[in-house]
Amino acid sequence: MSYEPHESLVAPAREKSDILRLIVGLVATALLYVVMLMLGGSLASIIMGDAWVQRAAMTPGLTTPAQMLTILASFGFMIAAVCLAVILLHHRHPVTILGGWRPSGAQFLRSMRGLIPYLALIGAFTFFAEDLQSNLSFSLWLSLLPLTLFFLLIQVSAEELLFRGYLQSQLAARGLHKSIWILLPSVLFGLLHYDPTVMGEAAPWIVIWTIGFGILAADLTARSGTLGPAIAFHFAVNFMAIALIGFGDYLGGLTLYIYPFSVTETERLMSYLPVDAIGMLLAYLSVRLALRR
Repeated sequence: MSYEPHESLVAPAREKSDILRLIVGLVATALLYVVMLMLGGSLASIIMGDAWVQRAAMTPGLTTPAQMLTILASFGFMIAAVCLAVILLHHRHPVTILGGWRPSGAQFLRSMRGLIPYLALIGAFTFFAEDLQSNLSFSLWLSLLPLTLFFLLIQVSAEELLFRGYLQSQLAARGLHKSIWILLPSVLFGLLHYDPTVMGEAAPWIVIWTIGFGILAADLTARSGTLGPAIAFHFAVNFMAIALIGFGDYLGGLTLYIYPFSVTETERLMSYLPVDAIGMLLAYLSVRLALRR
């Protein structure tokens, strides 16, 4: 498979592809996202009450189901912000950064079918792993699963629309070498995951891991010509970290199991990164195989 299909995402970006417009678009997207988050917070205070909002905000690490569902749902504002920037600054229909509803949806479903063996393998690992600890009860986890899957899809779609759909296609439309429009969005994506206050000395390695993820997602996007495969890839990887196995003290509000150590234990965390990298590569290869069929 070549990168020729990428043209379906790049062609609509060429008419308004100057770099200054792209920079303004990224800044506008960030500002719109922040404003929408603030308005969403105010609306939540009106509906749920200040006490609920303060209680949710004071619990560190997003360790409750309500906190995690709220933060995942908030990525809907990012989708709205990207779409507005594309419409107002680039005069593009937002669907063009997706690659079309039908092609993208078909490739998403095709990729998810290819990921079933991968998901089954990871699920079997969690079932037989002796060092994992139970987090949510299975009945509670199962009852929350439909909401988890829905809002997780919103979260991964938002990030893919911004980095692979918008930024990657606009850079490629400038005629830049593929190494630039693959690496630049991936590096930016990785740097936004830099959190030394939580990850400590492992923070730079988390950034490198995330950059690697971004490169694989960019490759899938260029090979397919839609965001469907990248969204499926992102969805499968994040499902493992957010819904199946996570950290009890960080982003673990919806996980069925948690690791037997804290996210602040740098040495233990770094020892698991190679395993996570192998899992990420398996998910990527699963999507590649699905696209070839």
